[in-house]
Amino acid sequence: MTTRTDTNKTQLRVSVATADYDTANQLFHELGMDMTTAINLFLKQSIAVNGLPFRPHLITDTDKAIREAYSDQVQHFNNEADWQSSVHHELNKSD
Repeated sequence: MTTRTDTNKTQLRVSVATADYDTANQLFHELGMDMTTAINLFLKQSIAVNGLPFRPHLITDTDKAIREAYSDQVQHFNNEADWQSSVHHELNKSD
């Protein structure tokens, strides 16, 4: 939804996830700007490059694996013996 507030400005209203808004708002604050300034920068840069100011791409299986490897959802081992013990334990659980 847009509303013209005067001849030079248009008010823009969007809906975003609250968590995304809060995270972005904090990020922009740390960068020394407010949400309005950040959105205006995005729009100006989009116009300057005649497209999105970043390269959108699909997440590949490799990207997913890298993200998973760095997440807390992956079990890490200090050595091969610990890994082998874990594998042995998992194999015996299914019996």
